[in-house]
Amino acid sequence: MRKARLLLFSIFFFIFFFTSCPLKNTFTLTMQKEGNGTTDPAIGTHQFGKNVNATVRAYPDSGWEFDSWEGGVATADATETTVLMDRDRTVKAKFVEINHIEKAIEKLDPSVPLSFYHAEELLPLVEGNLDKFLQLLSQGSYLERWAAAYALQRSPLDSGTLEELEEYLSDPDSTIKVLIAVAFLLNGDEKGKAVLEAMLADDNPMSFSVPPQRLSDFSLVILNTYYPLEYPLAGYEEQTTSVTGGPCDYTVTVTAVFQGTGATDTLVETWETQAEEIWNGPTGSREWGNGCCTVTFDFDFDVLEEGEDPPEGVHVIEVKKVSSAHTSWVATPLPTPGSTETTTGEWDNLDSGPVVAHEIGHLMGLDDEYHYDEDGNYVNDNPQPEGSPPSIMAQTWNGAQPLTQHMDAIMAAADIQCECDYSMTITPEYDVNISPGVHTVEVTVVRADGTPAKGTTVTFAVIGNPNVEDTEVKTGEDGKASFTYSREFCYTNEDEIEAWAKCNAHAMALKQWISLSWIFPDFISPYNDQKDFPYSTPLTILFEVEPENAREAENLEFVVKLFQGEKELFTWKGKERAVETGLLLEPGTEYRIEITPISGPPETEGNTAVSSFTTADFTTD
Repeated sequence: MRKARLLLFSIFFFIFFFTSCPLKNTFTLTMQKEGNGTTDPAIGTHQFGKNVNATVRAYPDSGWEFDSWEGGVATADATETTVLMDRDRTVKAKFVEINHIEKAIEKLDPSVPLSFYHAEELLPLVEGNLDKFLQLLSQGSYLERWAAAYALQRSPLDSGTLEELEEYLSDPDSTIKVLIAVAFLLNGDEKGKAVLEAMLADDNPMSFSVPPQRLSDFSLVILNTYYPLEYPLAGYEEQTTSVTGGPCDYTVTVTAVFQGTGATDTLVETWETQAEEIWNGPTGSREWGNGCCTVTFDFDFDVLEEGEDPPEGVHVIEVKKVSSAHTSWVATPLPTPGSTETTTGEWDNLDSGPVVAHEIGHLMGLDDEYHYDEDGNYVNDNPQPEGSPPSIMAQTWNGAQPLTQHMDAIMAAADIQCECDYSMTITPEYDVNISPGVHTVEVTVVRADGTPAKGTTVTFAVIGNPNVEDTEVKTGEDGKASFTYSREFCYTNEDEIEAWAKCNAHAMALKQWISLSWIFPDFISPYNDQKDFPYSTPLTILFEVEPENAREAENLEFVVKLFQGEKELFTWKGKERAVETGLLLEPGTEYRIEITPISGPPETEGNTAVSSFTTADFTTD
């Protein structure tokens, strides 16, 4: 009975277990999204096998970007990841709208000035996002405020927006205030003018300006853009001062016309000639750029006939006819060229060449280098060392001249750099000499434009030899310079000869010296003690010399002598080691050859080598 009940219980348990708790082999993945984008698998439900790693992917729509996943994914911030299907899962892909303004501002790194060029990316975003920019200007960080102001000052704005911006014309930050002032001028509202005028005295740097710029300089440039007659720019005037040439020689041309009662052709031609003589100096040009480049000044002066309009883009100077003291001047900043109503300056018929040369310096953007103290005493602000001519921008007496700093300033204002390196070659680069003797090397110095570097100082040095002082030699018209030095008897060594000049010119040479005492001629024909030397053909003496490299020496010669007994039959002096005597020798006769090496200067004899030989006996066929 008990067995029956146990069997019935087992059957009941089996039926209950397998019908009420079946085993589950698949799970449901529910895909959801937030924002604009698509997923893979698509939004909805999908079945996956138990413990499968299902791959899910997120694809943002245009203008949106993927942010993150919600749910049991492996990597929440990856657009492609997996989810373990060990149970039913719900996964949501979250998309967010791209904030292009924020993205552009994130690229601006104050520690990397070049990154601020990314501010240009803000400009097309102003339209359609004006409220966001206004909010940044009001409540953002300083970088965000600057970015908003920068974008607004480059954008067309309506009157309503300008009204909202008006409060920022008195912003406590000067850079923000200046940028908003520009926004007003750009959009035809002159409220920004007074702000910029007030900033002309502010020499503090403008925030985030690349390259760095003072607020005063920026304000002047903007005022010049909108009010050119009222606010002309000072300094280099491309229209009136042109710079041509390169890469080594340049010409600066200043063009001006003169009008007024004191302007005559004779006077203006005299000014032109005298001023050019001063600015070009005795050599006809001036050096600049560490002396590697030259600049020649060409002043193009003409008289403007009464009633004639001046050409466009030239300085217009009024010349007064006076017979007493008069102050000549050039307007600072330089006014608009080509206008008789905005005269560049006022000179008089009594002005000398140096005075005109000084005023021309102003036409090229140079400032005065003097002032007067409280008592009216002249003070030179740029005194020169004793023995050097004074600066033409400091005074007009005692032979005042333009200085190298003036050339550099004029060329820098024209945005020109000297790029004229010199090259140097030296000959011979290697050779051999016998001591005692002298050695000469020659260098040729050429400028970057291929022309010879005339009158350039070249310094020669024999490295490691305190007995030979460094020597300076100027190149000639052909750019060549030479250097000669000597060595005493018994000197055997290598000398390194170095030559250098300005503008990166440099060359090296190697000189091998061999003492004359080391030179030994070695007989080849006739050889020593030869008993059967042929006598039927004219004698040719052949010999070599040791050491072998001495054969290359430029100052090694030999004295060759032929003797019969004590009688000298032949003498020869030269460099060749094959000496044709032209002599027919007698048969069965003893002869002697002496060869003496010679070097110099001073001419010095070395060790004499002697060879004795006998001709063959006379024979008859």
